[in-house]
Amino acid sequence: MDISVVLATYNRDEILAKTLLNFQSLKTDGLAWQVFVVDNACRPETLKLVSGFSESLPVRYLEEVTAGKNNALLRAMPEVEGQLVVFTDDDVIADPDWLLNLWSGAKRLPQFDLFGGRILPLFPEGMEPEEGIDLENGFTRSAYVIADWDLPEGEIRPGRIWGPNMAVRKRVFDAGYSFDPSIGPSQSASYTMGSETEFLLRVSEAGFRGAYIPTALVHHQIRPNQLSIDWLRGRAYRQGKGKAALYGEFDGYKHWFGVPRFLFRKLVTLFTKTQLCKLLGDSSRYYRNAIELGMFQGIFAYYREKNRPKDLR
Repeated sequence: MDISVVLATYNRDEILAKTLLNFQSLKTDGLAWQVFVVDNACRPETLKLVSGFSESLPVRYLEEVTAGKNNALLRAMPEVEGQLVVFTDDDVIADPDWLLNLWSGAKRLPQFDLFGGRILPLFPEGMEPEEGIDLENGFTRSAYVIADWDLPEGEIRPGRIWGPNMAVRKRVFDAGYSFDPSIGPSQSASYTMGSETEFLLRVSEAGFRGAYIPTALVHHQIRPNQLSIDWLRGRAYRQGKGKAALYGEFDGYKHWFGVPRFLFRKLVTLFTKTQLCKLLGDSSRYYRNAIELGMFQGIFAYYREKNRPKDLR
């Protein structure tokens, strides 16, 4: 088996259907491949949907009752057979040559074990982001999963390999490495982000190297509710939690009640700035401050949860 594609889904059948329909158009001449759809909601409707593609795609439906994207990915790992394990999301629209280009790129780069490709946004037809949202802002590009690095094929740092378009040689998993189920998307709105990043950082430290394959392209479907500043602020909150969990850059600061002391003043200042920009109608500055506020609220929440007395958790 050449390629195993793995994606997790949770109660998003309409979006998943578009992705599976798109997979029918993939060029796979000469490839032995399989697709695993892991249902984290365990719905009979999703089983019926995926089963409906069994004659047109080499697809298998799996269930994982334990909440969390990484738990879903872990459910598929004992089943994969491909030399190259390709991870994606249930809301991508892939370029027809996506898998062929990942496979040929991996063959050209035998010294690398981790691969990332390009990801571009696909906005809902006739809809645009809310006023003030800056699509060139680094956070916005991350939130909309815009990974379009101006780089040639070759080595990249692990932080530039993103979940909707990520491939890992199976030998990495055979060496005992896998995903941390405590990090990543779950049914909780306040989950800690960074599931792929945590995995990639860990295996990179073990000596596995990453490469960029710019010809491997997928589009990420943006949903209408994701065009609002409120949604992006929630994303910033989760990213802040993930940043604190992965990098621990504020661990050395003086703490009050288990939280870095400077965060109390920081949150008051950012809240005041955000409300003032809103009152003045400065949508651009409001967006920047709202995102920064959400990020630091997430960092605050991480330390509060981490250092809360055990009997109060």
